Amino acid sequence: MPWKDVAAPPAGAPGAAALPTRAKAKRIIPGSEYWKARKTSAAREYAEVLGVVAIVAVVGWSAPVSYHVFGYLYLLMVIALSLRVGRWPVLVAAVVSALTWNFVFMPPRMSFSVLDVDDTLMLGSYFFAALIGGQLTARIRAQERHERQREQRATAFLHLTRALAEARTMDAAAAAALRQADDLFSARTALLLPDENGSLTAHPAGTFRLGEQERAVAAVAWARGQPAGRGTEILPGDGLYLPLLRAGQALGVFAVQLPPELTELSTAQRDLIEGFAAQIALLVEHEQLRAAGEREKLLEESDRLHRTLLDSVSHELKTPLAVLRSAGEKLTTDDPDRRVNLAGEIRTATRRLDHLVANLLNQTRLETGRLEAQLDWCDVRDLIGAARRAAGDAVAARTLKIEVPPDMPLFLADAVLMEHVMANLLFNAALHTPIGTTIRVTAGLDEEHRCVRLEVADNGPGIPAEINATLFQKFQRGPAARAGGLGLGLSIVRGFMEAQHGQVSAGRSPEGGALFTLQLPYAPHGAVPGDET
Repeated sequence: MPWKDVAAPPAGAPGAAALPTRAKAKRIIPGSEYWKARKTSAAREYAEVLGVVAIVAVVGWSAPVSYHVFGYLYLLMVIALSLRVGRWPVLVAAVVSALTWNFVFMPPRMSFSVLDVDDTLMLGSYFFAALIGGQLTARIRAQERHERQREQRATAFLHLTRALAEARTMDAAAAAALRQADDLFSARTALLLPDENGSLTAHPAGTFRLGEQERAVAAVAWARGQPAGRGTEILPGDGLYLPLLRAGQALGVFAVQLPPELTELSTAQRDLIEGFAAQIALLVEHEQLRAAGEREKLLEESDRLHRTLLDSVSHELKTPLAVLRSAGEKLTTDDPDRRVNLAGEIRTATRRLDHLVANLLNQTRLETGRLEAQLDWCDVRDLIGAARRAAGDAVAARTLKIEVPPDMPLFLADAVLMEHVMANLLFNAALHTPIGTTIRVTAGLDEEHRCVRLEVADNGPGIPAEINATLFQKFQRGPAARAGGLGLGLSIVRGFMEAQHGQVSAGRSPEGGALFTLQLPYAPHGAVPGDET
């Protein structure tokens, strides 16, 4: 899947709203500074334990109280320390305080000997009470920490889910997921997905820049469908590479560059990273299914249009070809009047074929993007006359009423494209109206909107409401249309008008029929053709 090589817009810039803001989740895997501080913190905990034991010993050395009191003090001290330090410092506190109580306070003082059986039992009871009490308190703290981690995990996934839901595109969703991962893990992350050539490509929003060696490790994780890199048995590396697995298939790789001081991940940390990878895998799978669905819809639509085109072309060619064949067979007649009529039929059928072929070629030009308007100064009367001749016999049996102001100025347009536009509208009007009806063509200058306006109106049945939304799409034919046309005319009208920076709209005429309005930007005569004025 190719990524767009674009960076996320800064806050406040246009388009920035499309990307979710960073979540304020608490970091689960602290960075390098944390681990340096953690080493100092561990040493400080042991120093705190030894310092408290020593202070009690020094203060109580000359105190006129029974040594039993110091046993209680040391027991309370161990319980209090278990609320501040870890499990191993608590164990050290229990052992050292028991030995200090025996050596400093129990008779005989300054000796580890215990003469009284009661003191022996008391010392043993103290040690076990201090050890068990401290360990139980430490275990409660560990459970509290575990619950806090579970809460952080749930919060992290909530932020991720919300960020993905707010993203409008796959690129934005991937960028949001990577930002969440960077903040949460306090690490550099990357997302690699296969492109059209089957090579892993990193998303530009990733902060973990992979060298050749790291890319090789990621490729192995993707190929095997197993984690690779740091903390795994598959290849060493600076990062941890997790395959994005869905239904046993690796869709890509999620990479995390962990702090160098972090030699091993805890179970909770590993579960969180794997859960993050699973969420991203779900996102990628959803995008692939959506893209596959769109491709399937495009194929179905293409197949439908192909069948429609073949059916329409075969149907539309039957009538003129039959006329040509019949007229050609009868041209041998000696009757001059009959020969004139046959020549007229051949001319009509030929123009109809020419109209069909021209529409097919014009539609091809629109779809292949090879259409470029050549703007020049045009006279509206010349355009209408050329369109009338191009429509030929289709409008010959109708009354064409042309209304053009005498002071109508020249305007910029592509004469060839406008001839096709007007001819298609005239042919469409003739197709939907009975013989003898009036087709009205009006032109004028809309100075308020600085545009040239042309209208083609008829007094036919009008435009059915059910096809208003699809009127200018390909192969759209009204239900009341008589045989004729491929349903490409109005689609070509819209494409040719847009190529000239104009627009077309449809509505109801005062006579109750269809009304098509063309609008082209107007520039005063003398402006340079092609200027956007």
